[in-house]
Amino acid sequence: MRSYCLEGIIIKRVNVGEADKILTLFTKESGKVVLKVKGVRKLQSKRAGSLELFNHVRVFVVKGRGSLDLLTEVILLNTFSSWRKFLGRVNLAYQLAEAVDKLTPENQSHPEIFTLLLSAFLDIENLDSNWKLKIENWLINLIIELGYWPEDKKFTGDIYKFIEDIISRPLYSPKILDKLR
Repeated sequence: MRSYCLEGIIIKRVNVGEADKILTLFTKESGKVVLKVKGVRKLQSKRAGSLELFNHVRVFVVKGRGSLDLLTEVILLNTFSSWRKFLGRVNLAYQLAEAVDKLTPENQSHPEIFTLLLSAFLDIENLDSNWKLKIENWLINLIIELGYWPEDKKFTGDIYKFIEDIISRPLYSPKILDKLR
């Protein structure tokens, strides 16, 4: 198969060279997928606006010659624009995206994690004062779905510390709001 289509949420972006990006998507079909996007940082790029962090997209991909496949086209499905203007809500999205990125291996299908991530991004708009409990519940559901915690046992303790112990390095996104105060 030389080309294929994926539906996913952009969870990470890294600039490469003068005009390219490496995107990490969490997809419905293949789990975490890393793709190269050529020329997306040029001023005349028509795809740049659709390839923002946290966007829900459908992408068309061709097999690359190297280790990364190339994104050729993108269709924007949802930008979650209603909560992007609130720093605290964006930080919650960063926390979820970072945890999903660090806890999941590449190219391993996890449709339940995609559903959890998409529904969490949809729920961020309607959060109330219980936002801290909500993010912790999303993270607990994530570790349960990935098999790091038994489903029938209640999680008690610091979820962030637990995830940091699993990945053997610190999580950066939960500390962003503390640095801004």
